[in-house]
Amino acid sequence: MSVQPRQKAPQERRNQAQRSAATREALLDATLECLVEDGYANTTTARVAERAGVSRGAHLHHFQTRSALVAAAIEHLALKRRDELIVALETLPTGPTRVAEGLDLLWSNYANPLFQGALDLWSAARTDPELRPHLVEVERQLDRQTLNLARNLFPDAADRPDFERLVEMSVATIRGLTLLDTLHPGDDRARKQWPDCRDRLVAMFEAR
Repeated sequence: MSVQPRQKAPQERRNQAQRSAATREALLDATLECLVEDGYANTTTARVAERAGVSRGAHLHHFQTRSALVAAAIEHLALKRRDELIVALETLPTGPTRVAEGLDLLWSNYANPLFQGALDLWSAARTDPELRPHLVEVERQLDRQTLNLARNLFPDAADRPDFERLVEMSVATIRGLTLLDTLHPGDDRARKQWPDCRDRLVAMFEAR
């Protein structure tokens, strides 16, 4: 008896909304890749469209300007990182190492090439009146997102009156250290300095 080849299940066709969402995500992912590899100055709309594999018209349908595109890409990155951190939260211990490991989790959110690409945008926005308003709004969203996440990272300290200031100081410390990687890519300076900074922050979180 011969065996008949298995018929492939017909692929479900995506509707217009699904195709549009996929195109938008491809553009945002391509923008992040360009920012990391080429820097903001070389992240052109044409280069992003080519990398994403979409037409110029499809690109303009979603984003009329480069400023709107890169701001949306940073927001897209923040949402992805938020989701990753929420998943990672489930594995954090609840004992005495909770604060240190929570700070390490925040550190991992910044000590990576994607954040270096974002820094390029922040620098450019200082003298770019079109880009700046987009990033100001994204920055506000990031601050709110980080604070909400921190309440879950450090639940024992969340009711302290100075909790928000502690979180702000922690993020400022992490961002400041990661700036070292801007001029010294591949160097270990920031990574080597982080444990001591983290221990000092832990002491502040645990102080009563």
